[in-house]
Amino acid sequence: MTEREMKQGRCLAIDTSTSAMTVAILENGHLLGEISSHAERNHSIGLLPHIQDLLARLGMKPRDLRFVAAGQGPGSYTGVRIAVSVAKTFAWSLGLDLIGISSLEAMALGGSVKNDYLTDGITWVIPLMDGRRKQAFTAVYRYEGATAITADRAPDASWTEVLADGIRVIGAWTEQVLTLAKSNTSEAPTHIVFVGETAGFATELERFASEFTGQVSVIPYGIEAEYIGLLAHPRYARGERADVHTFVPNYTRLPEAEANLLSGLQTKKGEL
Repeated sequence: MTEREMKQGRCLAIDTSTSAMTVAILENGHLLGEISSHAERNHSIGLLPHIQDLLARLGMKPRDLRFVAAGQGPGSYTGVRIAVSVAKTFAWSLGLDLIGISSLEAMALGGSVKNDYLTDGITWVIPLMDGRRKQAFTAVYRYEGATAITADRAPDASWTEVLADGIRVIGAWTEQVLTLAKSNTSEAPTHIVFVGETAGFATELERFASEFTGQVSVIPYGIEAEYIGLLAHPRYARGERADVHTFVPNYTRLPEAEANLLSGLQTKKGEL
């Protein structure tokens, strides 16, 4: 670890993209404390008290922080907006640096590390957030076992993105992943891990497991802010920063109300 990385200071990490409302404080990439709860409709009133409680437990003041790392989504439209808004407010009012992290990537990393599913060989980790109507917010991350990623060690070049965040119909998505996994034998994964809000996709994941020749694991898991901070650590050290004024959530798709409104307008236009 370089001297610059060692002197990063304290990071407030937050995520509200799912039913998990999670807050952590890390120092130079090492967890100092974390508070998480599950109350999807209370994020707007619960996030600031969580932050205040954690700071108090650690005997810290907001001015002791160096930067804020926020789960930028995708996920719940309202939830993602709350985390981003609070992160921007903290960064602007306290003069802190700000960095955005994919909530899906934090889900993928946290679920696989906490359950010790990163092993030798090539592993693909596929996070799943329920997007309703058999759709999932999802992506694919690749890990090639060399040096283990642990809860207090930031991921390095061994952890890379294969397919970016998006929302996909789960049946077609698993078929796409299966085809991609078989298309390059030299880089094919020996282990595929589905992690996150997996319960609603049991049928599709069972079908995938029956057709994939390697090992398949399915891990129910809720995001923990520790992994937002752990992913932010090396990126912050490289000089990555978000502009506080232009930082926005990664919604991936239009919120349902807006999509319905646009659909209605298009229908009316066709009737004219």
